[in-house]
Amino acid sequence: MKQPYYMIDFSAGLCMFEIRVNDIPVMTLDLAGQAASVGPMNYAILESGVQSISATMLPHSGQLTLDPAAMLKFNIKLYDVEKDFVLKEQLASYKFDPVGKDKKLPVMRHQLTFNATVPYQLKGWQEGTNLKDVEDINEKLRAAYQNIATLINNKMYDRFKEVITNREHIMITSMYLGPQQANARIDGLIEDFEAGFKVAPIPANAVLQTYGNGKMAALKKINGESALYLVNEETKEELMLDMMFYIPKGKTAFEII
Repeated sequence: MKQPYYMIDFSAGLCMFEIRVNDIPVMTLDLAGQAASVGPMNYAILESGVQSISATMLPHSGQLTLDPAAMLKFNIKLYDVEKDFVLKEQLASYKFDPVGKDKKLPVMRHQLTFNATVPYQLKGWQEGTNLKDVEDINEKLRAAYQNIATLINNKMYDRFKEVITNREHIMITSMYLGPQQANARIDGLIEDFEAGFKVAPIPANAVLQTYGNGKMAALKKINGESALYLVNEETKEELMLDMMFYIPKGKTAFEII
């Protein structure tokens, strides 16, 4: 298969949950009700071989323990992009046991693995600095966020394209995008920027989360959403920019990856 495409199919309810592939979040939602959907995950797969999955089910925002009816199940599906997204195989799957009325659980977790074969090999964040060795990490990450905000708010779009080059290389390669599709990704963002969206201040209670086995970081709202987002004051719409940062070895500042 020339263009294998791995997707996660999930159903969840009454919880906040996060699913990571190789310690990269591929699905995060805070649900007061129920939801089911399918999402891509190739961008979390850097090369062929064994891939790890971790799923975490947490209480819905405002709660201290899991709702007795909280639920999460998922499975990994393999599609063939070259053949009109034909489903080729169902791989790993898992369903959390019912929480039940008698249990007061703050969290439930599960880990598993599956094998993936992809026609590419990416360095990604693997050559980044271990963030445990970085001093003033919070201040440095917030400075990186402010830099992105400045580029967007001042319409410095050429520079914005430069700073997301590494991220886009991973996306374009892993999702088999052609030049036209690749350009459309960025052009679509810039169109939104030009449509009245402005970068909002980072929430005061934003939390620094680490990913990529300690080599990537991002600021998150308490509901798991990205703390980097834009607001259109006229329409009251929000536009999230779910970006992650790392510090390449030999450097001291965060860069988008």
